Amino acid sequence: MSIAFLFPGRGSQRPGMLHRLPDTTASATVLAEADGALRALVARSGAGTGAGAGGEHADSIAELDTAEALERSPVACHIALFVAGVAGARALVEDEEVRPALVAGHDVGGYAAAVLAEVLTFEEALRAVRLRGLLLERGEEPEGDVAVRLAQHLATIPRRPQAVPYVSGVFGRCLRGDTNAVFDDLARSVALPVRWEEMTVALTQEGTRCCVELPPGRALTGRVAAELPGMAAVSVEEHGIATAAELVRSATGRPGKRSADRDAAGLGEFGPIGFGPGTFGQGGAGQGPSDPHAGPAWRTDQSGLA
Repeated sequence: MSIAFLFPGRGSQRPGMLHRLPDTTASATVLAEADGALRALVARSGAGTGAGAGGEHADSIAELDTAEALERSPVACHIALFVAGVAGARALVEDEEVRPALVAGHDVGGYAAAVLAEVLTFEEALRAVRLRGLLLERGEEPEGDVAVRLAQHLATIPRRPQAVPYVSGVFGRCLRGDTNAVFDDLARSVALPVRWEEMTVALTQEGTRCCVELPPGRALTGRVAAELPGMAAVSVEEHGIATAAELVRSATGRPGKRSADRDAAGLGEFGPIGFGPGTFGQGGAGQGPSDPHAGPAWRTDQSGLA
């Protein structure tokens, strides 16, 4: 039974979201990669990430998710959402052995989905996401013209075959073996609304049994649960990485990683293998987030989701 990874976009951000990511090796690697790539990009361009103020906000991952940065800088918001989505996905894939059969993203979340589909490298997607945020931050062009600029940028990136089918929010259908269409979706998503109903139909037709929403989102999980009876919906932000992984395995009939580890070690049901609480920031592996404020509100001006 298929698993779909859903990556949220603008409206899902919340202060401290990068510090609540799963405390796993894969997640830490993504954060380090993002920090190095961002610093290199800023050094080459000579421009800060901040809200048009020449570096008013720090150009490193550690301070991208402050309340001020997320509120004032579309660039910070874009990058933080992108990094959170990829870090959560890689933690599931590499640390918990939960792999998607499909990926989909809303708004900037599409770029994280494209990384999982392997049509963009992490650094390529980070550059595109930063450019998207910069163009929106400057506000010098209508969103339709921003989409054209993004398409021109994406045209310079080598085309690679898709490793995973990509459900397009712009076209409302599943894209297979069509990297050009994925890039078209990424560019157009800045100006066009998400075709949510068509996306859910595509997910159902592809045999999706469980939708996993990556950090920092929760809104899509609620919509899937309410609108698609019989389809499981799991939010990594809500449950923490280890519990989310176990819920996915239970929903799809896959053997639990913890049970498999115990069996391989000959430890039986009460062996010492387990998952302790995370230590990265406020959350971590096996823990839900400590943020008491749930439920991001979707940008109704872009997606029609409330």
